[in-house]
Amino acid sequence: MEASLKKQFIEEGYIILDVLSDKEIFHFRSIMDNLLNPEIRASINSKRGSSFQHLGDNLSEFGQEARQYYFHLLTKAGTEPIHHAFHHPAILEAVEQLIGPKPIINNASILAANEGTSYSLGWHRDIIQIPEDQIEDWLFSPERFHNSVQINLPLVEENSLWIVPGSHNRPNTAEENMAFSGSKHYAPIGVEMPGGIPVKLNAGQAVLYNNNLIHRGYTETMKVPRRTIHMGYHSAAYPPTWHFYLLNSELLTKEYLNTLSPTIKSMMEDYIACRAEYPDMSKTWTKAYNFPSPN
Repeated sequence: MEASLKKQFIEEGYIILDVLSDKEIFHFRSIMDNLLNPEIRASINSKRGSSFQHLGDNLSEFGQEARQYYFHLLTKAGTEPIHHAFHHPAILEAVEQLIGPKPIINNASILAANEGTSYSLGWHRDIIQIPEDQIEDWLFSPERFHNSVQINLPLVEENSLWIVPGSHNRPNTAEENMAFSGSKHYAPIGVEMPGGIPVKLNAGQAVLYNNNLIHRGYTETMKVPRRTIHMGYHSAAYPPTWHFYLLNSELLTKEYLNTLSPTIKSMMEDYIACRAEYPDMSKTWTKAYNFPSPN
């Protein structure tokens, strides 16, 4: 990775990388379409905004409503054909160079919607796990090491992710606080955020970004079906953040682990071991935790 990209990630909170070849794009797109059964169409065909996503629904339910779907992977039987996306060498190498060695996966999902879907999620930072009265400004500073990176890897051209570059390293501005309308979690749907820009990606390009960036999901009307692989990692060299706890470890039974490929099984065992070492999510936003930056 070029030093300029690492510098951009630190200062702007995101980078864009070419990850998949044309052959890999076709490969993963075919797998995803087979998992989703895209022939299913909503019985109500009118296009409407999707202000929320389905979290962890069954893959067989895709398309029954005219909205975007968010399907959890790695903890759900039947999703094994696409698991190798989460140990793609280019992804793991980039994560190591951005935040540190020995990446541990903590989020693996599919973002999918049919053509014609309108999608709008309010502007936010990924801090929904933190009670609003415990969200402090010092969480968002260059000195605070945020041991997490989130990734969107689309299999078609898209610009559903919008961000405010550099916002991960500072508290909200007065104008941003006005847009959030008193909330520290989500701005109201439809509110415009000063400095917000779309992240335009070609198929096979990945955007790697800091979860603390102010960002949203928005597409007025999808001209092509959305097919995006979504993932999150942290470095085992440092304590994890609250994002680490997104996977449901109760579903990672011995019986289920034995159905996985050796590589994914090992990754899940690393996750389980880290979960045992850091069982209390509520400590991850205290000032004494994982502070200051090791960079």
